[in-house]
Amino acid sequence: MKLIPVEAVPKRRGKHRLQDLMEEFMRGDADVVKIDFSERDYKSAKVCRSCLGVAAKHSGYPIKVWLREGVVYLSKM
Repeated sequence: MKLIPVEAVPKRRGKHRLQDLMEEFMRGDADVVKIDFSERDYKSAKVCRSCLGVAAKHSGYPIKVWLREGVVYLSKM
């Protein structure tokens, strides 16, 4: 292990990919959408639901995340 000197800690990126997804959903006309994800995106539907739930909460939008029979849905409240 070694130490590498740097000028400063990099700043966090303001928006993440999931926040962009939340904004796209809120701008759209659909009240409920099904999330299509692959194993490259998330290990399982439970993990996908959890990550989207956190993103929905942090977005400030009135979005509910559902997991039904292994399928993840977003709905506007």
